[in-house]
Amino acid sequence: MLLNGVVLGSCVESAYFALVNELHFIPTRKTPYLFYELSDIKIFGLSKKSEIWDKLNLMIGLLSKRIAIEETSNIRVSEDIIRIATGNITFKYQFDNIYIFDPTGIELENEIEYARPKTYRVLDDFELSVLGPRKYELTPLINDDNFAKELHFYCSDRVDGADYITDCVVESELTQEQLNSFDYSDSMVRFVVERHLSSIGVYGRLMKYYVSGKPKYRKPKVIHVKRIVEEKDNNLYKKTKNIKFLSLSLREIIEKSTKR
Repeated sequence: MLLNGVVLGSCVESAYFALVNELHFIPTRKTPYLFYELSDIKIFGLSKKSEIWDKLNLMIGLLSKRIAIEETSNIRVSEDIIRIATGNITFKYQFDNIYIFDPTGIELENEIEYARPKTYRVLDDFELSVLGPRKYELTPLINDDNFAKELHFYCSDRVDGADYITDCVVESELTQEQLNSFDYSDSMVRFVVERHLSSIGVYGRLMKYYVSGKPKYRKPKVIHVKRIVEEKDNNLYKKTKNIKFLSLSLREIIEKSTKR
């Protein structure tokens, strides 16, 4: 099967690029966008990346230009052929041009122009309890460090009927060395959560007052549930006649599309 143009990507930008340029789209995203991930620019009146991603994929699908693949599919790109292997079945497509927004998990024959170590997006999920009075909104943590760079609170469905904060997720960007170090483990992330709760005035459940009038609290309970690790290929690859590597913002894509 011959495709005039193909976009490979796992981000909103890649899907939008495919839509406005009327190209086929192969989504390589393995995990959904999280509730706190927002776009700098509203698309279709939406700001949540998860909603924008779903909308873009729906529209591309309605145009019959979305090529769905399994999460476990293996993708290999040569000069003008893309092969997608799922189990014992391999689909082969010939293309004129392909635009790759994220090379992670893709087998490429392109030479590496500049080699950079892999990094890992790490998501640590925690259950929270004994916060004291029910909390419906808590200040997130945003800092410049790659370790525990973002902490966001949310209400999960593990507590039936809950409409208050029950959990939190912490995002880090780690190297392979850090990933294997206890200093960057989920135990250390838990300490970050506990310190942040204290810093925003969440001390736990009030138990009693001392004679001095000082309150005594039962500290919040922070239990680690799971750690999700996503690998990121940071190498810069040499482009060829048919294979291009792109890193464009939504604003850049919109500006280029309006100039045509």
